[in-house]
Amino acid sequence: MASLPTKLATKLLASLLLVVAGFVASVSTASSENTDQVLKNIESLIAARFQGLEITKISPSPVKGIYEWVSGGQIFYISEDANHLFNGALIDTITRSDLTAARVGKIHIGLINDIGDHNMLIYEPQKPINKTVTVFTDTSCPYCSQLHSEIDELLGEGIRVRYLMFPRAGLGSETHKELESVWCANDPLAAMTSAKAGGWVDHATCKNPIESHVAVANAIGLRGTPLIYLDDGQSIAGYRPAKDLIALIKE
Repeated sequence: MASLPTKLATKLLASLLLVVAGFVASVSTASSENTDQVLKNIESLIAARFQGLEITKISPSPVKGIYEWVSGGQIFYISEDANHLFNGALIDTITRSDLTAARVGKIHIGLINDIGDHNMLIYEPQKPINKTVTVFTDTSCPYCSQLHSEIDELLGEGIRVRYLMFPRAGLGSETHKELESVWCANDPLAAMTSAKAGGWVDHATCKNPIESHVAVANAIGLRGTPLIYLDDGQSIAGYRPAKDLIALIKE
């Protein structure tokens, strides 16, 4: 059979490619629209069956037919018909990694970052910043004071330290008032250092972000201080020596 002229063959190929591209685009659009509808259906079912629970976001999980439901700082997994729900770790058996922990960490650090640096007490290193640790802290917490006494080791490695204030005795407590005095002091960083060392902090009041700090702490399920977060969302409950934190960050 004689071959088609080059120009005609080129035109036919171009037309075929356009048809294929249009088909792929239509399938992709249909698939996207179907997923959107599934997510809306699941959201409606959750709202009806779990009244009072927040629906922050619903999205497909790594497992086909199972969807991720983010509620504040928590993750649940739910079937497409919303008849089955589980709350636990989703493990990748090939990499042996905890997919849920990684996702939760990202959600938590996102909630923390939404507070904004201007609403945190931040100790900046003299050298260029290479990492940040964020700590929920309380002036009445001995382990918080121990960690703060080692803060120069972190700063010396270029690690910035952000403090969020969590009065363990609750809002309105004496500790809450002390934390407010720290925030409202002429030199909040020096006031925090003094308070953690058991020193005096002059009483002061002003507009402050402590209630927003507590709200985020409650959303992420804080159980005690210090609670430390690394940049990637990895959390460390309780005190860790500065040298151990530095080693972990460098890994």
